[in-house]
Amino acid sequence: MNLRLKADLLLVYLVSAIEALLLTRLVLKLFAARPDHPVVGFVFAATSPLIRPLAFFDASQPRFGAVLEFSTLACALVVPVLWMVGFAAYKRIAIMRV
Repeated sequence: MNLRLKADLLLVYLVSAIEALLLTRLVLKLFAARPDHPVVGFVFAATSPLIRPLAFFDASQPRFGAVLEFSTLACALVVPVLWMVGFAAYKRIAIMRV
C-alpha cells in the first residue's frame, strides 16, 4: 500500500468521524440530552467549533429542551460535499503532475 493511498484512507476516516460526531450531536439535541453527562459534553465540545459559523440558523431555537439544530444539519450536509470537491480537485492536480 503506497503512502498516497494511506493518506486518502486517513482523510476518509477523518471525514467519517466528523460526520458521525455531527449526526450524534443532532440526535442528542433532538432527544434533549443533558450536557452535564461526560459523553454528551464531549460530543458538544468537539462539534461546537464546526457549527459555530452557522449558528445564525438557530437564532429562533429555544435554548433548552429538544431542538432541531439547523446549523448541525447544514454542517452535516456541507462537510461531505466540501470533502468530495476538495478530493476531486486533489486527484485532478495529482493526475496533471504525472
